[in-house]
Amino acid sequence: MPQSPFIDIKDLSVGYTSRSGKTIPVLRDVNLSITRGDSIGLVGESGSGKSTLALAAMGYFKRGLHVISGQVQFDGIDMLDIERNALQRLRGGRLALIPQNSGQSLTPNLRIGQQISEALRLHSDLPATGFDAGVIDLLSQVRLPDPVGLTDRYPHELSGGQQQRVAIAMALASNPEALLLDEPTTGLDVTTQAHIMELLRDLAKDRNLAMLYVSHDLGAIARVCNKVMVMYAGETVLTGSAKQVLLSPRHPYAHGLLASIPRLNEASLPQALDGRPPMPSETITGCAFADRCKLADQTCHSSLPPLDHLDSGEAVRCFHHDQIGQLNRKPEKSARSNPVAADKDSALSLANLAVSYSRPGLLFKAVCTARHPAKHR
Repeated sequence: MPQSPFIDIKDLSVGYTSRSGKTIPVLRDVNLSITRGDSIGLVGESGSGKSTLALAAMGYFKRGLHVISGQVQFDGIDMLDIERNALQRLRGGRLALIPQNSGQSLTPNLRIGQQISEALRLHSDLPATGFDAGVIDLLSQVRLPDPVGLTDRYPHELSGGQQQRVAIAMALASNPEALLLDEPTTGLDVTTQAHIMELLRDLAKDRNLAMLYVSHDLGAIARVCNKVMVMYAGETVLTGSAKQVLLSPRHPYAHGLLASIPRLNEASLPQALDGRPPMPSETITGCAFADRCKLADQTCHSSLPPLDHLDSGEAVRCFHHDQIGQLNRKPEKSARSNPVAADKDSALSLANLAVSYSRPGLLFKAVCTARHPAKHR
């Protein structure tokens, strides 16, 4: 028997009012359902509406934005029609947010132990006598070394990765049932990113959390999420399992995102997406991606494609999703494809060197499939 959605967003449209009094939508008729144990990755270029949708899931809208239509429910609770104090208890309690900049979520003049103790006081049932042990336990759960010593340190004495783990520990203080993550690894080095993503994946599995992960980084999505939702210009254009979306994308925009990922072991340059997304104030009469799409025809420019639900379980907003194979072409060779000529006076020369310390993951296979389809059929 399928689980009922834990976070359920139906036909949500969000916008702002222009100076002329016109309503300008930034989200248009978006639907999103997350059950317990689901980890859904929300991807797209900047301005696609990812963060707006994630914040809407907790009943929060940035200044100037308002709901035009639709519903947002959390475990059956109407997040758009709930008393303010009750909403505040949900946020940071059953529903936790891990922000992009962990440094901004930490108070600079309070020690780490004090800050996590405050989270336990506000959002847990622990008695005050159990706060010290609770702080140590949370710091241990996020795999920080020397958790006892860390409690007496200030945020500026921690590295960026350690600050991010403290922010995760604070989010876990309330034993939440759902996690919303807004670019939680941006700005961290790749090694730290890998550790944070492994931690998040394990936490979601161990705690059976409903998790919404916002990112422009498809590598992060491939590591953490089991489902993916692709957004473009405030609309859902593709949903499906991570394997379906990353290995066999059925929308030209998703295909373009994958093709634009740089690979150190590729001699050619990545295929950049031409053009830019439309601004919210621009009038769109057809498909929002039509001006950038190589498959677009007159129908695409004049008619809005519906979100078709396919037999495979995917949903795609494209008239030509069955023609995606036409977009697969060999990339043009670039100067990088030629070995660097060694200067006769050089003591050491390297050319076309590639080093890997891990087995190819889902994203590596996706990029290879997008660029060399004949080799991966």
